[in-house]
Amino acid sequence: MAENSAVAKLRSLAQLDADAVGAYDAALSRIPEPLVRERLNAYRIDHTRHVQDLNALIIQFGGEPVDLRPDLKGAAMKSLTAMTSMMGTEAALVAMMGNEEYTNRAYELALRFEWPAEVRALIEKHREDERRHVIWIREAVRSRPWEKERALATHGSEAQA
Repeated sequence: MAENSAVAKLRSLAQLDADAVGAYDAALSRIPEPLVRERLNAYRIDHTRHVQDLNALIIQFGGEPVDLRPDLKGAAMKSLTAMTSMMGTEAALVAMMGNEEYTNRAYELALRFEWPAEVRALIEKHREDERRHVIWIREAVRSRPWEKERALATHGSEAQA
């Protein structure tokens, strides 16, 4: 069955979000800082929800839903994120920033198409999630909040001794 253009575009977005879940899994497996892990896990949950939301529309339009697993491109993204994450939290966040910038561009591009109102509203909502993700990650790379968290933990344990 040939997919219509709307279904193909929605599947592309859903697959990108599924790929992002894999990249977040790779980063989370190597980041020890609770503050960063908590935030990235919340973003991973957002991407999972995006796949579910988009799949509901895909099914509504008669298409085949996307599985919540990376495709070939997503596997490469996950592998690159995993390798980069071995160099530490900042490197992991830089990798995730690149992934999120790519996802932001994809959602911006998707909004250039004509969509029914409910679809446009959902894509805009997801785009806002993506903006929030990339803004936090950029700021975290700049300010390195995990170092402050470590310093507080170290000083707190010294004060107790």
